[in-house]
Formats: sequence, C-alpha cells, structure tokens
Amino acid sequence: MAEKVFVENLDRADPYNFGVISYKIIADHVFTDLGIAGALQSIRILIDIEKPFFYITGILSLIDAPMRVSDIASVSIEDEGIHVVIEDENYAPDLLKLLWSEFGRENITQLDRWNLIIPEGYVTPEELELMVAVNPKDRIMNKILDALNRIIPEGFRVRKSDIEKGRITVIASENPIEPKWIEEARNALETPPIQIPEEHLKKLRQEPKKIDKRVTPWKTHEFQESLK
Repeated sequence: MAEKVFVENLDRADPYNFGVISYKIIADHVFTDLGIAGALQSIRILIDIEKPFFYITGILSLIDAPMRVSDIASVSIEDEGIHVVIEDENYAPDLLKLLWSEFGRENITQLDRWNLIIPEGYVTPEELELMVAVNPKDRIMNKILDALNRIIPEGFRVRKSDIEKGRITVIASENPIEPKWIEEARNALETPPIQIPEEHLKKLRQEPKKIDKRVTPWKTHEFQESLK
C-alpha cells in the first residue's frame, strides 16, 4: 500500500532524528485508530523540533455527497402532522439533531425508534425531504481535526487552521508563529515528501514483552529491572 502519512524534519540535514520518527509512529497510530486513513490522499507533517513548530497539510480524498432527509427516511402527511419514518437507523441521531435544531425539540414527537411526528405548519413534506441531514464532509473534517489535535503536542496553544478546496492545513507552535517559519514549510512542500525507512521505525516501535514478576508501577527501579 502506498504511503499516505509523511512526517518530515524541516532540518533536511537530519531527516531521521528521534523526534520525527516518534511523531511518525504516533501519527500512524492515530489515523489507524480513528479509521480515517481512507479519507486522505496524503498528509505531510513538517516539524521543527527546536522552534518548536508544526506545519501539517493534507489532501482529502473524494467525499460522498450530502445525504438529504429523503435518503434516510420516508415522509408523509397524516392527521396528526408530518409523519417521518426512519429507514436507515445509522443516521437516526443525525436526523433527530436536524429536526430538533430546525423545529425545536419540544415540537418533535418520537413515537418509537423509527417514527416521528412534526406538527403541521412548520414545514412542507417537500421542503423536509430536501433538507440535508448528514454532510459526510463535516464528519470527516471533524475526525481529521481530532486526529491532528492528538498528534500536535498539548502545549502548542498557538494554532491556525484552514480548510479550502479539498485541502486542510494546521499550523501550531508553543510560541508566536513567525512568517518566515511558514515560508520555510511551504518551500519544503515544493519538494517530494521524505519517507522514513522501515528500519528506523522498527527501532522505536515497542514490541510486547511478558513480565513475570509483579511490580509496583510507581517504583521506577522495579519496573526497569523487570524489563531486563
């Protein structure tokens, strides 16, 4: 499978230092854990450990079109109002959120898990069917931003993000971000990404090891001895 996640040192003289390799392992784990690798064509995480500074940019894969109410439910007029029958339960929470937001939670009668009633006068059946209930792009963006927040160190309080034309960019540092840092990162993006060789990653990936002796976790010397 082609590499999608690239973690690179902005100091090209030291491409495989400990920090860069560590963040590559973290990034791979986060994207796998959240199950969003398929949502990205590629992502490049450029790091300057000394400043410190992160410049992350990702290109999104094609995302499904928004789903309207008519895609996940049937709508009809009944004596008590507009009757909504949920046909795809996977999107029931999204539909409820939409209806509560548009018409007020107190005005939506939920008969059971699949049947809802909206009083007449709030919306026509035709208008309701055309409403967007689920926007896959919003879901994916939220997951990607969540992933990047897990990768970027917690102390990096200075952050800027931009989402435009299928590309997401996040810049972060614990210090005020200087324009020349951004320029340096953008210049690096003009060159092909650097892939970390597998042998460098293997050195840091932790292999599970059975510990026979019972140890007290907060007694560091005991834990270290158990690993020998």
